[in-house]
Amino acid sequence: MRKKGCFWCWTFSFLLLCGCAEPRILEEVGLITTYGLDLAKNGSILGTIVELKIDPASTQDVVVLETEAYSIRGIRNNANKKSSKRLASGQLRVIVYGKELLKQGNTGIAETLTNDPSVSDLTYLAMADGTARDILKVKAKHIPDIGTHLFDLINQNTEGKVIPSATLQEVLHNHFSVGREPILPILKKEGNEGVGFSGVALFKGSKFVGKISTQQSFYLNLVIDNYKGGIKDIVIKSSKFKPRNRRLNKTVASIDSLDSSSEIKLVNKEKPEFDINIKLSGRLLELTSNVDLGNPETIKLIEKAITKSVTKEIEKLIAYCQTKETDIFGLGERYRSSVRYSKLTDEKWYKMFKEAKVNVNVDFNVKRTGLIE
Repeated sequence: MRKKGCFWCWTFSFLLLCGCAEPRILEEVGLITTYGLDLAKNGSILGTIVELKIDPASTQDVVVLETEAYSIRGIRNNANKKSSKRLASGQLRVIVYGKELLKQGNTGIAETLTNDPSVSDLTYLAMADGTARDILKVKAKHIPDIGTHLFDLINQNTEGKVIPSATLQEVLHNHFSVGREPILPILKKEGNEGVGFSGVALFKGSKFVGKISTQQSFYLNLVIDNYKGGIKDIVIKSSKFKPRNRRLNKTVASIDSLDSSSEIKLVNKEKPEFDINIKLSGRLLELTSNVDLGNPETIKLIEKAITKSVTKEIEKLIAYCQTKETDIFGLGERYRSSVRYSKLTDEKWYKMFKEAKVNVNVDFNVKRTGLIE
């Protein structure tokens, strides 16, 4: 399998090098919980490290360190020079990359791989909408520990399907797999209020090539994952439904208890054509239109309108990704597993994906309406 560039390999090297398997007493080490990596002005790497110090005699102390180096080992060594305790990565939970570093794609940094059993493959990766340094330097009263805050923020929004999951394991799998590209959630500093999400980063190989909104990530999840639970407002356009608020000029259906399943089928291997079949159901909580939700015919019209809206949004998402030649859906994986001896390469699939025909078939069903139960 051909590698898509060395950036994700560098990520892997970084994680393998940043810890140590030697047993250590907790009070004697500084625990690295979060790393931030940016492109420095001179072409080196600016590393920002969130260090947690454990002292039984006092409260936990969180320190943010900065250092520059041309190598991964250099970042770690230089950071150790600024810490009163030797740094260890057994509690590494999140790595944040600056946008400019990811725009470069191929960093050209090569390091010796060293096995590190202390780093979890469930470590979250994310991209900063700006610099990773700014994210890790956020100071707010409700964020005493930015490292723990970022982990909790990403974890609960991943579990709630607000954003797609991007753990080390998943990113490396998608990187090394021909026919699927990695994705990363994008973190954004929100004034003095803290940190939020501004979208999902798309990659072609190891290079950042575009982004989708957090709203669009819902439709991505419908394709690549099974949706369970959660709530979603879906805009529907139909002359059958007139919005209560004329200023909004649109009707919105609020759906919860979402349940979905998806299936991707290759229907033509000569000129790649796929069917994406999605079954979606949920409870209708509210509709911003004066209609009789007790009427079965009205429910059928709502189901039809929501089906049309979801289908259109997924089609728009796929079309955008095709212009960027980034297959975040895994259509190439399906092609490769369905066509024997395809000898598919990344470069070959980029071109094929751009021209592929994708038929989106959505079947939405209202389980029940919360307003008439």
